[in-house]
Amino acid sequence: MITSGTLLPLDQLRPNEVGNIVEMVGCPVEIRRLAELGLGVGASIRMVRPGSPCVLSVGTGVNRRLSLRLSENVDILVSAVVPQ
Repeated sequence: MITSGTLLPLDQLRPNEVGNIVEMVGCPVEIRRLAELGLGVGASIRMVRPGSPCVLSVGTGVNRRLSLRLSENVDILVSAVVPQ
């Protein structure tokens, strides 16, 4: 069972689970590109559809979705947010 604050790789989120990005490790060029898309440390994300590519909803209160093919060049760790 996932509890609030649990750190896990982005690809471990299940549909409709929410997390905050806490760390991104890997190729600086790819990390910068992801940050330009809104996927940076501190971003709130919701997994819409897992897989590769996965579909993410980025931000709170906005309807912005991204299709992202997870790369071996960047590891994204999220802190799970469990609704109370």
